[in-house]
Amino acid sequence: MDLLYISGLLATAAFAASGVLAALGKRIDLFGAVVVAVVTAVGGGTLRDLILDAPVFWLRDEAWLLVAVVIGCFAFFLRSQLDRYGNALAYLDAMGVALVAAGALQKCVELGLPGLHGVALGVITGIGGGLIRDTLTSRDTLLVSPELYATPIILGLTVQYVAHQWFGLSNIVALFLGGAIIFVFRALAIRLDLRMPSRFVNQRSE
Repeated sequence: MDLLYISGLLATAAFAASGVLAALGKRIDLFGAVVVAVVTAVGGGTLRDLILDAPVFWLRDEAWLLVAVVIGCFAFFLRSQLDRYGNALAYLDAMGVALVAAGALQKCVELGLPGLHGVALGVITGIGGGLIRDTLTSRDTLLVSPELYATPIILGLTVQYVAHQWFGLSNIVALFLGGAIIFVFRALAIRLDLRMPSRFVNQRSE
C-alpha cells in the first residue's frame, strides 16, 4: 500500500467518525449512524470522481466501505466517550478535509489539469462529505459560518501546487505539506476561534 492510499483510508475513517458524532443529537440507531458515516466518508471522493468522469473509487475497492462501516460502528458504540470531547467532530472533520482535498489536487496534477482546476476540485472534494453530513443531520454547515473553513483549504492547496510545480517537491511530499497546512490552519481556527475580518462577512441573516 502506498502513502496516498493510506492517507485516503485515514481520511475515510476521520469522516466516518465525524458523521456518527454529528448524528449523536438525533434519536438514531446503529444502522442509521453507519449510513451517515458511510455517506460522509465517501461523499467528497464520489463527487470528485463524477466530476472527473472517472470510475468511482469505492466501487473498485471494498476497503473504503469496510473502513467506513467499521469506524462508524466503533464510533457509535464509543459515542459517550467521544462526546466528552466538545470539538472532536471539528478536529475529525479538519483531518478528513485536509487529506481528501490534498489527494484530490494530486489526482488533478497527475491528470495534467491546470492548477486552478485542481484547487477548485480539491475544495469541492474536501467540503463535499461534510456538507452531505450536515444536511443529513440538520446541522448548520461550517461553510456558511464566519469560522475559517474554506480559506485554509484554498491556502493549503495553493502551497501544495506551487511546491510541486514550481519547486519540484515530489507529489507525496507536496501532498502532505498541503494537507498539514490545511489541518494546522483549521485546528488553530477551531482552538482560537479565528474568523474572517468583519468586512468580509455578510452580517445580514434572513
